[in-house]
Amino acid sequence: MISGLRTIHPLVLALATIALLALSACGRGPADPSALARSGPVVLVVTGAGAPADAGQGVAYEGLYAMYGIELQGARAFSRPELTAMSWRQMRVDFPVGGSERVFEGPRLSDVLRAAGIPGASVRLTAFDGYEAEVPADMIAAHEPILALRADGQALAIGGLGPVMLVWPRRTQSALSDMNDDLWPWGVFAITPYEP
Repeated sequence: MISGLRTIHPLVLALATIALLALSACGRGPADPSALARSGPVVLVVTGAGAPADAGQGVAYEGLYAMYGIELQGARAFSRPELTAMSWRQMRVDFPVGGSERVFEGPRLSDVLRAAGIPGASVRLTAFDGYEAEVPADMIAAHEPILALRADGQALAIGGLGPVMLVWPRRTQSALSDMNDDLWPWGVFAITPYEP
């Protein structure tokens, strides 16, 4: 039965694409077809950025933001396409520590903080399960971790390690060779500056 579903899946995808094209032709789709590529749901919010009201997309103070007390005033919201459009870096590292190596890809954390208007900040990353990792600014500057969106060519999925995961170059930097996974939060959806 599962193989039958795999056979139907491309057909369903093709029908959905045709339906979207038909809606666009009727004037119900976006005026600019590339608008869908630039937008999308918010996958990461950087708070405390003092971002102008028109920076990124607005997000409502509800759900996990409210549950974990993450204030959103002046926050900078990023969609997956926005993060994908940034300059990316690849890292081949073991995760979990001592496990098999994977190739992670994504923008540097420092570049995302710069885009959010808080370059050089110490930050707290919050994951869906409430796990928080505090990362000092000097550690970010010294090691340039990435906010991975892909592993081994596949997007990090929500419910897996996604939407975003902090990844360090422990394989190539001797100062990180004994690093455990405490500062490798996955399922990250919010970043907040803090004073160490």
